[in-house]
Amino acid sequence: MPQYFIPRENIRDGRFFAGDEESHHILRVARAKKGDLIEIFDGQGLRHSAEIDSIDDGLVSGPLKGSLESPLYKLRLTLCFAVVSRTAVASLLEHCTEAGVETFQPVISSRAQFDLFSDWDRKSPRLNNIILAAAKQCGRGRLPGLEKPRKFDDLLSEGIPSVLAMPGGKSAAEIGLALAGKTDIRFFVGPEGGFTRGELDFASEKGALPLGLGKYTLRAETACLAGTCALLSTLG
Repeated sequence: MPQYFIPRENIRDGRFFAGDEESHHILRVARAKKGDLIEIFDGQGLRHSAEIDSIDDGLVSGPLKGSLESPLYKLRLTLCFAVVSRTAVASLLEHCTEAGVETFQPVISSRAQFDLFSDWDRKSPRLNNIILAAAKQCGRGRLPGLEKPRKFDDLLSEGIPSVLAMPGGKSAAEIGLALAGKTDIRFFVGPEGGFTRGELDFASEKGALPLGLGKYTLRAETACLAGTCALLSTLG
């Protein structure tokens, strides 16, 4: 069952109050009516079942009926993806939200294909809407964060345990043994064509561990999803 996003400030006194957009989805898309049960979440980790008991000027509200499980991985995985095409960015945000990424960190690298950094304030709301739609579909209680693009070297220099998608790298099981007990990890995926030799050497100097993702060449967005699933299944 899809869930509906109700900001925490719109959940009070044991009731929820849906805004214009979510009310439209509830009434016009899902065709729900008074007396129907729905699932809602606040984006900060809380999920509830609720009943529709009021439709006033097209706005839906009603009482909370009970708390719902909101499972979380113990590993907080930040996906550091080198900026690829607009379509690929949308795909990886959607599918890696569903897979369990905690934070999305766009990376400025030598072979970036799409300038996501310029005019960020205009572009980021659309990207956050993609994340929100995926979270609604998959039943997450907490929305992943989306950070401003940062330089590859700067991110690796901060000392946070890091993993780099790389052909011929270690297995997820080997990475799991090396990073056992870590709760915050950055997972780097390069653009089409990969990171440059200089970037790979710098990552190695900073202690980033190479993760292999099979025998075949993957698109950047596919590598993001495959690596996310492998790391969360092993360490999560």
